[in-house]
Amino acid sequence: MRSRKNETCLIVWAFLFAILSAVMLILYTRNAVSKMDEAAFALVADIRTDGLTVLFHFLTHFGGGTVLAPLGVVLVIAFFIKGHRDKAMLVILTLGVCELVNEVMKLMFARTRPDGLHLIDLPTSFSFPSGHAMVGSAFYLMLAYLISRWGQEKRWSHYVQPVALIFIVMVAGSRVYLGVHYLSDVLTGFALSMFWYFVVRIGLARWEGRRHTLTHPLQQSQ
Repeated sequence: MRSRKNETCLIVWAFLFAILSAVMLILYTRNAVSKMDEAAFALVADIRTDGLTVLFHFLTHFGGGTVLAPLGVVLVIAFFIKGHRDKAMLVILTLGVCELVNEVMKLMFARTRPDGLHLIDLPTSFSFPSGHAMVGSAFYLMLAYLISRWGQEKRWSHYVQPVALIFIVMVAGSRVYLGVHYLSDVLTGFALSMFWYFVVRIGLARWEGRRHTLTHPLQQSQ
């Protein structure tokens, strides 16, 4: 009963982020994102300080391929060595699929980077949607989910996913603060990332349910 309730909750979240993703894509294709993008740049200009610049310059590296790719490879290898092939597959799905879809979408929309103030070198890739928001968000939240399950009997496990969510929002937001992405890039990437994260979680829940049924058939018949 509890597993069905959890799965329903995951489906609802996936549906909500699917709607948000569709809304952002529609707004972008209709050229209706300029006001939100300008407002975001105006806001970060007002709050910009030396301390925040140092912080976001540090955080932004955690959403890039130089960190995500090696970390993902290490985790996949470690899970396979430990015999946790299901966890290795989760990492591959969250990281690999998001990266592939992000690259395809960048080529499809071919949006140029912001031409205003930028505090780091502009990447050579296209801007929409943000790879940091789309790839990093799902990956770090899935990693936080696995960590919270591993330590589920510990009190600190309840804080892992909320802290991870704050972290990924700051990493994604750093791209706007540093001037290398529009807010619409980040929001779209984040929405798509969260949609895929919950889809993978739904798949995991159903797979574990079927495995439990095969392992404990008598419990299911009672």
